[in-house]
Amino acid sequence: MVRVAILGASGYGGSELIRILGRHPGVRLVGFSSRAYAGRPLSAAWPQIDLNTPFAQVEEAVAEAELVFMALPNGIAMKLAPQLVEEGRRVIDLSGDFRLPPDVYEAWYGIRHASPDWYPRARYGLTELFREDLPGAELVANPGCYVTAASLALAPLVAAELDGRVVVTAMSGVSGAGRDAGGTAFAEVNENLRPYKPAGRHRHTAEIEFNLARLRAQGRSLRTHGPAEARPLSFTPHLVPMTRGILVTAYVDPPRGVAPGELAELFATFYAGERFIRLSEDLPQTKGVYGANTVWISPRLDERTGQIVVFAAIDNLVKGASGQAVQNMNVVLGYDEGLGLETHGLWP
Repeated sequence: MVRVAILGASGYGGSELIRILGRHPGVRLVGFSSRAYAGRPLSAAWPQIDLNTPFAQVEEAVAEAELVFMALPNGIAMKLAPQLVEEGRRVIDLSGDFRLPPDVYEAWYGIRHASPDWYPRARYGLTELFREDLPGAELVANPGCYVTAASLALAPLVAAELDGRVVVTAMSGVSGAGRDAGGTAFAEVNENLRPYKPAGRHRHTAEIEFNLARLRAQGRSLRTHGPAEARPLSFTPHLVPMTRGILVTAYVDPPRGVAPGELAELFATFYAGERFIRLSEDLPQTKGVYGANTVWISPRLDERTGQIVVFAAIDNLVKGASGQAVQNMNVVLGYDEGLGLETHGLWP
C-alpha cells in the first residue's frame, strides 16, 4: 500500500480525495493539511467524515507520505511540488501550476512561475488522452474541470481532422468556484443563471486549445510536451444554481460533410475500452454522473446545417478534479485504473 497525504484537505477537492481514497485498497492515508483547521479533527471541516484524525501543517502531513495530492490554490504547487519530489515523493497537483508552458501560464493566470524548469518534468494527466506518459511519473498536472469535459468531447473530432471552427459553452455548479469563493451566496445564485469570463477571458480556454493542438500535432499517442500550435476557439462558461456538475456543449463546423452514423462510429472507435467514457444517443445529464468518475458524451449531427454538436457531462469534483487525480495515481503506480473509482453516480 502506498502512503498518501492530502494537502488542502479542507477544500472541496480535498474532501472528495478523502472520500475516494478512503475506500481505495492500495492506499493508506497518513496526513491531511489545512491552514484554517490545523490541529482540529477532520470532522470539524467535514461533518460527514467520522474521523478524529487531526489536520496538520504541511511538514507534519507529508512526513510519512510516499505520494502527495496537492489540492491547493494556484501559485503554491510551483514552489512546494519540486521540494517534495526532490525529497523522493510523487506529487499529483490539482492546481493549474504545471498544466501549461510557463509563459502561457503567466499570461493567463497572472502569476510569475517560480519553477519554470520543472514544467518539462511534469506529465499532464488527462488519462484517456495521455495515459502513455503517466506510468512512473514523479509530478502529474491534473487538468481543469471544464478542460476535461471539453477536451474529451472534442478529441475524436480532432483526431479525425473534423474540427474546424469550434465554439464551446459550458455550465457549472457552484462548487467549481471553491469553498471560499465570493459571489456564490444562496441569494445570489438561487434561481439565477449567468455567464462569466466570456470572450476568451477564462483561463481554461488556453488549456483546451493546448490539448487540441497537441492532438493535431501528434495524433492520439502524443507526448505531453511536444510542439503544438494552439488554434483559437471560443469558450464561455456559465454558473448555474446547482451544487456540482458540468455540462459542455461544443459546436463544430467540420471542413467536410459528415455522413449519418459516422459520428457514432468515430467516437466508439476512439474511446473503445475506456471504462469511464459513456457514449450514448441519450443526451447527457449532470445528475447521471453525480458522484462518479464518468464522462457522459453524446455526439450529434445537425443534418440541416452540417454542424456537429457534442454534449458532455461530468461531475466537476470527481472526473473534473479528485476522481481524475486518483485515476492518474492508479496509472502512475501501475494499479488497476479503476481502483477506488468504479461506483455509480448518485440519483436523486
